[in-house]
Amino acid sequence: MSSKDELILAMQEELEGALAEEGHRNAEREMRKKAMIGILAASVRTQRLYFVVRSAIMSLISAAITFTIVGYLGSIGVVEAVLLGIVLFVASLVVSRLFDRQIVKLSKKIVNVLSRHKRASEFVLENL
Repeated sequence: MSSKDELILAMQEELEGALAEEGHRNAEREMRKKAMIGILAASVRTQRLYFVVRSAIMSLISAAITFTIVGYLGSIGVVEAVLLGIVLFVASLVVSRLFDRQIVKLSKKIVNVLSRHKRASEFVLENL
């Protein structure tokens, strides 16, 4: 993840302030800060990837159901499309929440794989 990530930079500033208030020595403060920033950065990556994975799953569920309904009916009007979109969003949200634990595990696995591929990781986490 880029060191220019605004969320990480904001957390780093707050962390520096908190550690300075505690009065730790510079060497100890830097060691603690690096460890905590590493943990926070990993958490941010996982949360962002979780959002991407969950959104993709919701999109696939909605697309599959829309394709099935339009295939069965032949065509739908604007009003039916809007109503269908609302119903499908809610349905896909419910389904994705039912599989929340599995999505989190998948997100962590993807983060681990992406940690070995820097360019792919930067693309996914910064552009999606």
